[in-house]
Amino acid sequence: MKTPWRAGDTAANHCRRCRTVVRTRFEYRTVQMRRTRLRVPDVLVDICTQCGHMISIPPQSVPQLRETSAWK
Repeated sequence: MKTPWRAGDTAANHCRRCRTVVRTRFEYRTVQMRRTRLRVPDVLVDICTQCGHMISIPPQSVPQLRETSAWK
């Protein structure tokens, strides 16, 4: 099994806003759920270091989002 990501880890990923492959950093942010507008604090996400756009949510953060959305 792959070691989970931690805050401060870096990677490379494609940023839709920058339209190129960029260096990214994992950080804790508040994520707003689209359909419910529910805001979930302290979720580990992948952030573009050039524009600050959230690129992805690592698999280890998905259970946190599911649990919060179940209590809406």
